[in-house]
Amino acid sequence: MFRKNAYHSVNQDLGRDCRGDFRRKFEKIQHHLFNDSAPFASKDDQKAYIPVNIAENDEFYQIQVFAAGRKKDQFQVNITEQVLTITCKEAEIEPGLNYVYQEQHLGAFKRAFRLQDDLRLENVHASYEEGILTVILKKDPDKMPAGQEVLVS
Repeated sequence: MFRKNAYHSVNQDLGRDCRGDFRRKFEKIQHHLFNDSAPFASKDDQKAYIPVNIAENDEFYQIQVFAAGRKKDQFQVNITEQVLTITCKEAEIEPGLNYVYQEQHLGAFKRAFRLQDDLRLENVHASYEEGILTVILKKDPDKMPAGQEVLVS
């Protein structure tokens, strides 16, 4: 059953624990959540989370990897056994620069994507502009499955 005195004493203890060192505790939580990782990534993915968008039209697939603060020579794009692999070396930090707070991950990363069979793998294009690596994979119309009409009964 609910007891008023027990509830009151618990709240007093919480207030006493935070008094005087709230800033230190807040910075500790902030460091734990945001230091050099994606805030809600699992332990295994903390250093590898880089956002990606994949779009499609009738002619090609477009993969955009959002990796600001990099240089194009840090990227490597490979296709092996129908798997597109994008790797990036660790970004260099300006000498003498110490981050007070950092959400942008600048370490090395690797992303891999299983490709469909309807692509022309001999003519893949990749470019890096304004912090976004864009990979264009053209579709092969000869390999695309034929349309099919389904009768409604």
